Amino acid sequence: MKAGNKGLIWSILMLGILLGFVSESLVQAQTPPSTCANDSLFLLSPDALVFERQTEGRNGMLISWGDISLDEATCFVLTGHEDLDYGVSVGGGFGDQVDRQLLFSMSDTSVVGSTDPATLMMSWITEGSSIYGVLSGSINLANNGGVYQFNEVSGDWTQVNDALPMTWRQNNAMAMDAGTDGFMVAAFSAGQTIESDPKGLYTRNTLGWQRIAEDVFTTSLTITHISVSPNNNNHFAVGTDDNGLYVTTDGGESFANWGLNLDPDYEPIPARVRVSALDWSAGRIWTFIPNLGLFYSEDNGVSFERSDLLVDVNLDEPELGTALPVNANDITVNEADDDHVLISLQFNGVFQTIDGGLNWTDTYGDLMVPDPENEGVWSYTASSVMVDPLDSNILVVGMKNRGIFRTANGGTNWLRVGQNTDPESVSGMVNFSFLKSDGIADRYYCLIDEWSVISSSDQGATWDHFAQQPILTKGVSLALVGDGSGDFFMASWGGGTFVPGSTLVLSDTYNTGTTPSLREMDLGLDITIEAGTVLSGYQFTLKCQTFQGWAVWRGPGHDRNNMTLIGVFDRVNPESCIEGYCGNVNWQVVPQCYNSKRAACFNFDTPDTVQFFDEEIYNGFTYNYAVSSFDYGNTALTSPQNSSVTAIYSPRWQGDELSPFEGSGNRRSVKLDIAATADSGGEEIYVFPNPLRLDSGLPGQEGKRVVFTNLPEGSRVRVFTTAGDDVINLGPDNQSGGNISWGTDNRNGDDVSAGVYLYKVIMPNREDYWGKLVIIR
Repeated sequence: MKAGNKGLIWSILMLGILLGFVSESLVQAQTPPSTCANDSLFLLSPDALVFERQTEGRNGMLISWGDISLDEATCFVLTGHEDLDYGVSVGGGFGDQVDRQLLFSMSDTSVVGSTDPATLMMSWITEGSSIYGVLSGSINLANNGGVYQFNEVSGDWTQVNDALPMTWRQNNAMAMDAGTDGFMVAAFSAGQTIESDPKGLYTRNTLGWQRIAEDVFTTSLTITHISVSPNNNNHFAVGTDDNGLYVTTDGGESFANWGLNLDPDYEPIPARVRVSALDWSAGRIWTFIPNLGLFYSEDNGVSFERSDLLVDVNLDEPELGTALPVNANDITVNEADDDHVLISLQFNGVFQTIDGGLNWTDTYGDLMVPDPENEGVWSYTASSVMVDPLDSNILVVGMKNRGIFRTANGGTNWLRVGQNTDPESVSGMVNFSFLKSDGIADRYYCLIDEWSVISSSDQGATWDHFAQQPILTKGVSLALVGDGSGDFFMASWGGGTFVPGSTLVLSDTYNTGTTPSLREMDLGLDITIEAGTVLSGYQFTLKCQTFQGWAVWRGPGHDRNNMTLIGVFDRVNPESCIEGYCGNVNWQVVPQCYNSKRAACFNFDTPDTVQFFDEEIYNGFTYNYAVSSFDYGNTALTSPQNSSVTAIYSPRWQGDELSPFEGSGNRRSVKLDIAATADSGGEEIYVFPNPLRLDSGLPGQEGKRVVFTNLPEGSRVRVFTTAGDDVINLGPDNQSGGNISWGTDNRNGDDVSAGVYLYKVIMPNREDYWGKLVIIR
């Protein structure tokens, strides 16, 4: 039991008779300690045992008891947190099967929930032995990232992260688009880079963010682009890094997948189906897949057609002709004319069509001009392009590593603009996202990733930095709120969304330092971090303990306190010399195994219940059973194998000297008394123990006595050597119920030798039964 929990009053153990078994009455209740001391764990015994004689498969006793809940059976305590300026608390029930000590460390200084651009990372890791793997996690205590909304009237930024998880190392919006009335679709990741640790697809409405289609957009699938139809929020398309395009027309309830089926006959088949550009305009869906081509749909994704876009391979060598573009980074549709489409290309600038993709022309103009003296100078890679809906001749393009360019005559002449907003080196100008205000005429916006949000009030001719920048300027896209207010969203990456006082599921904060096989384990603990100042270098520790496993004890009916340990299940290292469950007939012996603790006789198939099968029971005998939990103390910094501490046990009965704990235990008395078998039919006759060994068998007569069982009334048993010599004749006067016992002696009272013996059961109303008995001395 985790000390510090509310008092748990032990249930009064079952009274009465169950299946003919006599129960011992134990009525004293136990209230556990009110505090959890360092390095101690109060061990509990199960409340009650239930017995059932098993006759199918293998004959024996099935003992069942309720599993102990984590909040009762585990213990955890914070240390070293007393001097922190912020409050820390932990709740739940420790869910690992081994003791752990977690060290929490701060690498930054700020306040919990900081809105500064800097990171505020709390990291934690298990200390001690790594024999059972390593647990490691990160908690971003900053509240500076996620998705922002800009109010065009007030000039203020607000965060719109309602219901997004706070457990991510970073909140990275990998892709985002908005529909109408504030509806958004976004893909998030949580790693140190924007591409790492994807977290799936989310939508946002008045109820906040909600993950959708988890079976489609798993945490192993990277999303590259999202586009929402301007006509219907239920219509949106999602591009992926390796799985092609997904289209939904029912708000994400179902998706149609498009990849190589866009053009099944195309050769050569691309190695991956990566969507590098995507747009859903009023009338068409446009998508580009490198090494496959440009496609469009005019029926909401039911079918797609190829658009034959070819570009110059190399303007320095025109004889090389044309080919598919190497890559496309953006597709933009003129909101005033669906047939006017522009595509931003790698190496080839911007191409455009004014007839819906039937014909394409370049916009090289006077910008992309070959120079015999300077090979490759003609090549520009366009990141994003914007067209003015009031004047389709005005194009503004963000060129990677070059800056922003503008043309007012459809691409014939170009001017470099916005130099006053450039970073120190234009090589840092890689990703651009343009947006035209729907609230202020001639107002353009541009997000330059990892640099700045800039704006223009003259259709892109001149640009200035925003007077009030968002907290983070790391971002992938801008999108209008869609209500005509001029407000817009910005999807950022690299920040956090933590709100002081929030409670986090600790296992949701695992990072890549956690051993892969443990990353799905529910640690069972929640951590709450209150407001306050965090100082770099400060640490605190969380000690977590759990019990090691179960122990089953059995003793003879005449001596209740003389119990033998007959089964041990170590939850970390279960030891057994058979494969399978010993309560079935199809188990197999493990060769050269000498350290069996009968772990294979424990069964956990029934939820919240533990069972143990004991085949070493015999008709006509009374047994005492008890079940206890056991532990080795706190082994977090070592391991059970390396610990010199002797196992400690929960009490088996009130005043049990083996246990250092108080408690009533659960010892029960069980008598197995099976009547004689019917004259005809009945269960199979057999002898036990078989083989008979010196160190096993009937209590008090180990290695000496065997019992022939399931005998009809009036039976006789004769025993012979394999050579046919008569060993002994046991008549009906030796029968008790359905049993005849034999002390493995001959007619003269001498012990028989080790070997194989045949026995014949003679019954009044049934045919004789022959069997075999093996005696090992």
